[in-house]
Amino acid sequence: MATRSVIAKLDDKGVKAIYCHNDGYLSNNGKILDQHYQNEDKVDELLAGGDMSSLKDTIEDTIFYHRDKKESYERVKAATLNNETELLKHAFEYYDAEVVYMYAYGAWYVYDNSDAIGNSRYDFIELEEALYVGII
Repeated sequence: MATRSVIAKLDDKGVKAIYCHNDGYLSNNGKILDQHYQNEDKVDELLAGGDMSSLKDTIEDTIFYHRDKKESYERVKAATLNNETELLKHAFEYYDAEVVYMYAYGAWYVYDNSDAIGNSRYDFIELEEALYVGII
């Protein structure tokens, strides 16, 4: 069974977001993003690949729907949203995602739809805090 997640980046133009079908939980995608995608250029490159089946330590090993499964790029390219609230609504209503990761201000943040972290006000917490302080 898949643990669906959304990976996004917030900047002055809004939010870009992609879907990841497998292994979205903190101990997998959370750790991979924290350890291997701390550079803004790598985050941009990851988002440029569009929706993915599985996130891996490198972009070359990540399984993208367009590049690796030959799906139409128009169908799987990053969604453009206005803000964090739109991101969460999109993630939960369109993708039924369980976890949302957002790169912003040089750091990763996370929201867990199971309410283990975050809450109904759509608050993100720092990914490192969730991973290493034992919130979950």
